Amino acid sequence: MVMNLPSFPSDLELTCSPAQVADAAELSALFNAIADADDTPERLSETSMEHELESYFDPLDGRTVVARDDAGTIVGYATVYSRRAEADEMRAYINVYVGPAWRDRGLEDPMIDWGIAVATSVLREAAAERRYVCGWLYKKQEPMAARFAARGFTPVRHWWEMECLLNGSTPSPQVKGFEIVPWAEEHDEPSRLVYNAAFADHWGSTPMDADQWQKQVISSPGFRRDYSFVALGGGEVVGYSACEEYPEDWDAAGRSEAWIGGLGVVREWRKRGIATALLTHSMQAMREGDIEAAMIGVDSDSPSGAQHLYRDVGFITKITGTTWQLEVNGN
Repeated sequence: MVMNLPSFPSDLELTCSPAQVADAAELSALFNAIADADDTPERLSETSMEHELESYFDPLDGRTVVARDDAGTIVGYATVYSRRAEADEMRAYINVYVGPAWRDRGLEDPMIDWGIAVATSVLREAAAERRYVCGWLYKKQEPMAARFAARGFTPVRHWWEMECLLNGSTPSPQVKGFEIVPWAEEHDEPSRLVYNAAFADHWGSTPMDADQWQKQVISSPGFRRDYSFVALGGGEVVGYSACEEYPEDWDAAGRSEAWIGGLGVVREWRKRGIATALLTHSMQAMREGDIEAAMIGVDSDSPSGAQHLYRDVGFITKITGTTWQLEVNGN
């Protein structure tokens, strides 16, 4: 799929092209400069950017665009991501990044409109009954939120990034009727099946096939198998805690952090303390790895009540974000 590229004001002397993996170093530097300006927590190393380009935007041609100034420097970029799945609902997510020195000079609107057009085209190919273009923003990114709102997007979901300092003891819940074991390679595929089952009723979640799971989770440069655990019940994997570590975030955070990137338990095994046991095992492994804070993201309206579980073991909300959504059914 090749879409028309954004059209910028001629006086800016900008050129556009699809992103290339070779752009990773420059793109990560731009992403981090934007995060510094916005005071948002995430930073990306060159390796992490390469992984995003290779694992999330397939093909790059048509799903990404970079804007270069007359010196050839990348000053902004946009991406469109969707996950292939057979589901009643499908969402395509757009992200727009403009360097601090180039803001409000005419880049944002053409890139947003390009993203909506590409996302809509992707969604038209889906068999889903309901199709949506979405954008995720931190609460403090009000100018971009206003641009989404002006195009008919509405805020539909709120998310919390929560933290727990690892400077005290971790609760040791009773483990009865199941076993918590370190995540070995043999658990990779069973954990994917648990993910698909556990999140089937969660807003915006779509199943992951084996290739997507391998690329986006197992092969992620941040994946920490030594902090990750699975729960075994009746000899089968019934829950998992997939953990990640991104040292590129630590300078901005002022401390070392690791993420519980995914925590799930199949419905039939819930209400037995498995999620708490998985969570606390991962937190203890992080502490033993000299990590100062555990991080986790959660839907504030999670149907599983996960936000209450996290608070019970000591997590508090650090920063919030919102999913903005535009329905494109029938377009």
